[in-house]
Amino acid sequence: MKDINEIISSIKSNKPMVNPTEIYNEGWMVRLLVKKSIEKQLKINPIDFAVINNWTSEALISSPFNKAPEKKEGYTHVDIALGDFSVDFAKSGEIIINNNAGIFGVIEAKMKSNLGKGTTNVENYNQASRNVVCIAKNTLGMNCNSFFVVVAPEKYLKKNKIEEQIKRDKVKEQVESRFSIYDEEFQTRENKNNIIEKIDDIDIRAITYEEWINAFDNLEKKDLRDFYEEAKKWNKL
Repeated sequence: MKDINEIISSIKSNKPMVNPTEIYNEGWMVRLLVKKSIEKQLKINPIDFAVINNWTSEALISSPFNKAPEKKEGYTHVDIALGDFSVDFAKSGEIIINNNAGIFGVIEAKMKSNLGKGTTNVENYNQASRNVVCIAKNTLGMNCNSFFVVVAPEKYLKKNKIEEQIKRDKVKEQVESRFSIYDEEFQTRENKNNIIEKIDDIDIRAITYEEWINAFDNLEKKDLRDFYEEAKKWNKL
């Protein structure tokens, strides 16, 4: 739509019609990277984009704790979901993973901010643990290659110690603690032991925007790097 393009273009003028961070942010940065990676069939460990033909952003994924008797939580918003699933935004926006899914994963995108440390009801239950337990729950019983990736600027990946926060043992410890709030009946009903075991099958990693952008050929690399530089500038990185 012409009017939308004019509003976006105004960012480069002295009188922008929209806050530049509405466009130059982690959400649009990672969407561009995913789209281009699929087009170029890149492999950015642990994701082989050559086998990804479906992705979406800002969808919802269910958690074992959506229907808890107390201290329940809402569906988890995912920055990017990739793999074998369907989602109907007109109905609910919930991700439904295919019964025969061969691959499914989630990317959490950050710029300057850190991973969320907890929820309203549970303090020590970070954003990585919430996403990973949702992936585990929704891929139970499937022979599905699954992953959870955090992408962030190199500087803030180190500054916020993100790699320490997403260590598998830490994630499992937080999920165990989250389940321990409830009685054995709830834990059994929600397949606690199977979910904890399933976490061992999920590839959990952190990558930087810099290494992802550098994986492209020169033309795409320049466009993506230009966008990234704008994002860093407007987000005061």
